[in-house]
Amino acid sequence: MIKDIKEAGKVEVLALIRKCEQSKTNKGTPYLSLTLEDASGSLDAKFWNLTEEQANAFHVGMVVEAHGDVILYRNALQMRIQKMEEKPGEKITDYVRSAPMRTEQMQAEIQGYLNSMENVALFEVTSTILKANEEKFYTYPAATRNHHNFVGGLAFHSLSMVRLALHIAQQYTYLDRDLLIAGALLHDVGKIIELSDAMLPSYTAQGNLLGHISIVNCMIDETAKACHVEDQECILLLKHMILSHHGKKEFGSPVSPMIPEAEVLSMVDDIDARLFMMKESIDATEPGEFGPRVFALEGRMIYRKKGDSE
Repeated sequence: MIKDIKEAGKVEVLALIRKCEQSKTNKGTPYLSLTLEDASGSLDAKFWNLTEEQANAFHVGMVVEAHGDVILYRNALQMRIQKMEEKPGEKITDYVRSAPMRTEQMQAEIQGYLNSMENVALFEVTSTILKANEEKFYTYPAATRNHHNFVGGLAFHSLSMVRLALHIAQQYTYLDRDLLIAGALLHDVGKIIELSDAMLPSYTAQGNLLGHISIVNCMIDETAKACHVEDQECILLLKHMILSHHGKKEFGSPVSPMIPEAEVLSMVDDIDARLFMMKESIDATEPGEFGPRVFALEGRMIYRKKGDSE
């Protein structure tokens, strides 16, 4: 398993090609920059000195057996592939990461939060959208990279945000609990249209042209009209929370948070994503060492404290 590769040395990896980019050296020789993935994690790799035919033989979504050695490059492990071949009999589903909770567990907990809602309009809109998109909501990733980029990541990330938001609401009791639940569960549901599929997602035309924030807002508009609750203020506030959940205009939100619940939603989204990335870095780093710089965390290196267990 990829997660068991902790140090430099000879390795043999059976994995899914998650990323495959073809380039050429200064001398014009083709090579591949790859990300190999199995159910335990991922590993960056280079395959040098190829012919055009060899370079064109590999693509994203292919399960391969790769032989080579692992080196430490820029404080991160990288595989230098010497031999690689396709394993056509393997199932892609065996090589993709998935959420640390079973789908039925997430469904039960989320349904419990929905059932606790007292605002009928928010309950109807939220539950209707989730019910209509249930299969994709529980299988799609929350992103293509950086955070919760695995099967079931969208639901797991959304559930984590509900938990965080409700803990905050226990301290700040003036917060609208139902708005927090609805906002957390719906904030990224547009990813099911923005992204192409659950296992090997890429951005769709709608995703590139519209983005998930505007897609969710359209979903809420259409559903609220179907439920005859479009004129209620809570629907306006919910849409504001969705539009502002990236926090700042330079981060992709057309407006900044203007109600406390929107501020909380933006904060717990950021907390959950950042702590996920930190944990990913820690898990790939030896105790007492720094991991590689994480671009999405302002290029910081994350330290794993001594004595930290798996």
